[in-house]
Amino acid sequence: MFKRFVIALFLMLSVPVLAQQEDLQTVYQAAMDAYDKQDYDAFLEQIRKADELRPNHPAIVPKLAAAWSLTGRKIRAVQTLKQMMLMDATFNFVDNPDFDNIRDHKNYEDLVEMQEELARVEVHDEVYRVINAGMLHPESFVLMDNGEIILGSIREKKLVKVDTNGLVSDWIEVPYSVLGMKYVESTGQLWVASAAFPEMKDFSQEDQGKSMIIQIDVASGRIVQGVQFDDGSIIGDLVLDSEQRIWHSNSTKPYLIRNVTDTAQYYGPFSRKYFDLDGTHFNLQGLTLDDTEQFLYFSDYISGLYRINMNEDDAVEKLFVPEDILLKGIDGLYYYNNTLIAIHNGTKPYRVMQYFLNETGLTIDMERVINRGGESLGEPTLGQVKDGYFYYLANSPWGAYDEDKNLIAEKVRPIEIRRIKL
Repeated sequence: MFKRFVIALFLMLSVPVLAQQEDLQTVYQAAMDAYDKQDYDAFLEQIRKADELRPNHPAIVPKLAAAWSLTGRKIRAVQTLKQMMLMDATFNFVDNPDFDNIRDHKNYEDLVEMQEELARVEVHDEVYRVINAGMLHPESFVLMDNGEIILGSIREKKLVKVDTNGLVSDWIEVPYSVLGMKYVESTGQLWVASAAFPEMKDFSQEDQGKSMIIQIDVASGRIVQGVQFDDGSIIGDLVLDSEQRIWHSNSTKPYLIRNVTDTAQYYGPFSRKYFDLDGTHFNLQGLTLDDTEQFLYFSDYISGLYRINMNEDDAVEKLFVPEDILLKGIDGLYYYNNTLIAIHNGTKPYRVMQYFLNETGLTIDMERVINRGGESLGEPTLGQVKDGYFYYLANSPWGAYDEDKNLIAEKVRPIEIRRIKL
């Protein structure tokens, strides 16, 4: 979800540098001015600063690779291009004269082969359901035991039910767009993350920065409570532990919170654990607990995967990965049997992956492609692990809006939910 409200236009971004207090736009522009003057040493100096301010940015990384190449640092150029390929395998460096200096490097052909491999479509999952609900713009869903599906709508600010025959019926209206959802079978409670988006109907600038966590009793269809956040938050995802404490992430301010949920009479923010990751993280998205509930794994859309180690005074630990795995652009994140299932919608091509952890749970040993570049992947968003399968929404229609945030019907396809046996 990050790119919808943070990454959209690079030149509109401004991020303070902790030491120099320079902003990203200024540094980036200085780099491009140096490039235009063919002052490649200055170009490298400035674009490196930009990369430090905002790592893994698709507008910065290819220029950093070019700067290494233009200044004769062939090894660094190849390494940075490899990073770029993991982010965007469609980037055309073969026809770009900025990279002429590295054509004779011994690893150049390996880079070309890597690009071809990463761009190759690989599909191992299958269609589970196709639902004629694209104009609702769903972002998330819950699959119930009876085969019924609850869809959450970005556009219409509501929850709908879909029966096993595909019939869609209205269920519950909510104040804002519906993002992540979690159903707790033991209590029959559905927890919904909701936030104000320009794409929702009747959006007002007064709604900007408002979020809500909503508790719904599924059997009665009654909203039990709603906790409002008016502090510029976008609460994008949530997860509950066995004690019915709720963790949730914020994708505009880098913090994680764990709240208690043992009363329906408690309104307003009720923080019980608070992790302020400002200065070290950028944009928090999916989160998931391991089976012991001693580790909370979470994704930073920019910098990768981390976990909160509750055995070690809530230490924040970054996962170790092989150099050929880049954990950028992860939206939905799910734990299953010492693996992490990640939905990457911040990379090209889109991909859904399963990452196998070592015995410590802190290192990724290997990866498995679930779907990479498949025809159905309009924009994969969120999913659910259920009964040994992973289900996910494959084509949320974020790309079907015009500049005024009107949803264009001709660009909308039926919603496809796909699955794979784990």
